[in-house]
This record gives sequence, structure tokens and C-alpha cells, in this order.
Amino acid sequence: MMPILALGLSKSRQFKPVVYGFTLLEMMVVLVVIAISFALVSPNFIKNDDDLVKEEATRLAALLEYAADSASSQGHWLAFSPTISGYRFLQHDEDKNVWQPIATDEVLRERQLPEGMSIKAANSQQALGSSLRMIALSPSGIDAPFQIELAAGKAKRLIKGNLLGKVEVLNPNLVEGLAL
Repeated sequence: MMPILALGLSKSRQFKPVVYGFTLLEMMVVLVVIAISFALVSPNFIKNDDDLVKEEATRLAALLEYAADSASSQGHWLAFSPTISGYRFLQHDEDKNVWQPIATDEVLRERQLPEGMSIKAANSQQALGSSLRMIALSPSGIDAPFQIELAAGKAKRLIKGNLLGKVEVLNPNLVEGLAL
């Protein structure tokens, strides 16, 4: 007769100790899944120069339209001016006859460009990148045509404005016959 354990099993059928952990194959499968997921997601987080320039040009075009609308609705001269590392908007102080940076409007605050990006501006009376580099926005709503170039590496975008305040972003690589 065989002795019976308390659990009801014979000595010959005792449980083997359970080992917890992962096999090498399971670990490799998990690493492959993580690598594939990372490869699919990472391009969305890493922006190239062209994406950065396009995004900044779109933002600046919207700000220029907003500034032109503000100038005509408030009846005051406003201006756009590039700085060493970004750009700012100015308002004309009629009493002192000077241009002052806008400090009261959060939308038209001074902005810094991403590192490695450059900006050049010109209106119809000056060459691109000339020393004055200020684009005035009239309270009448009729502004001198202007052109602003944003560049980072080989990526470029042009922001062009016409007499009636229409602002558009152009890719100079796709526009033939465009002279700066």
C-alpha cells in the first residue's frame, strides 16, 4: 500500500517547484515589439528643418494678418521687425514719434525663433535683408507689399503680403521663376 499525503496525492506524484520568470524567447519577442512601436512613433516626435520652418512661417503669417487687422481696427500704425534671434511687433507712439515694442498684447509679444533658424524681411521699397528691416502696417488697411524669408538649413519658406493685407506662405523650391 502506498502512503497518501494530506493533499491526496501519492509520493510519486508530488508537485515540482514552480519557477517564475521569462524565457529568453519571451524577452526577445517583447523587445522586438517595443522596437517596432518606437520606430513607428518616433518620426512624429522628431521634426526636420522643413517642418519647423513651415510651422513657424504659418504662425508668423497668422500673426501678420492679426497685426494688420489690429492696426486698421484700432486706427494705429503697427510694424513688424525681425530681431537677432526672432521677431517683434511695434506700435507707433504719435506723441513721441517713435516706434515702441508692443507690451500689452500677448499675441503680438516678442518671439524667439527655434535655434538655427534665420529671418530676413523686406517691403516693396527695400531689398530683402536691408538695414531698415521694418514692415509698417497702416491703419488704413492698405499696406506696402512685403516679403519675409524664414530659413533653417536647406529649408526655406517665403511669407508674402499684398496691398490688401492678404498673407500667404510659399515654398520657394516649388515656385518657379521666383526671384529674391
